[in-house]
Amino acid sequence: MVVQRGDRRADIVAAAHRCIAQFGYERATTARICAAAQVSSGTFFHYFPTKVAVLVAVLQSGVDRTREVFERIRATAADDALAALEQWREHVLAEAADEDLAGFAEALSAVPDAAEVVAVLEDEKTVVRRALVDVVTAGQRQGTVRADIAAERAALWLSIVAEAVLGHAVEEGGLPQVFASELEDVVTRVLRP
Repeated sequence: MVVQRGDRRADIVAAAHRCIAQFGYERATTARICAAAQVSSGTFFHYFPTKVAVLVAVLQSGVDRTREVFERIRATAADDALAALEQWREHVLAEAADEDLAGFAEALSAVPDAAEVVAVLEDEKTVVRRALVDVVTAGQRQGTVRADIAAERAALWLSIVAEAVLGHAVEEGGLPQVFASELEDVVTRVLRP
């Protein structure tokens, strides 16, 4: 079987994600990542000149997935903003249930200040915030979301709630099942017309 060049890069990114989540940024050495990806160090450095570069690729991969999820949410919002908000809640809960979340979040706190890392994290926040503004705006037009506050402000509150849920999941090592219905209740109370 012939392996595509892009497959090796994806293997390295996936292995780096697992290693960073499991061992932390410092202990996720390039040798450990290479072993997990089953590639040579030469192959690793062909794609990523530094460990920060592979971390940026891991984060960018997450942003790309987030962008795809929020494009689907936006498409749903065009016809049914409440259904789109349900998709958003499911996405938040799925992220909170990710077994690598706590380890990866802890590892990120140990990353040296790198402009590339900050830029990717800001890009993800922008993707989420813009999509939530679009969902709220659609709901306001449909009369299913309160219109007495600006869509940007409501989206900010949704982002704050999501960050709190994810932060709690990191601190507690997951979320109890009851959080799903409670999150729905919180969002309904914030956005109800």
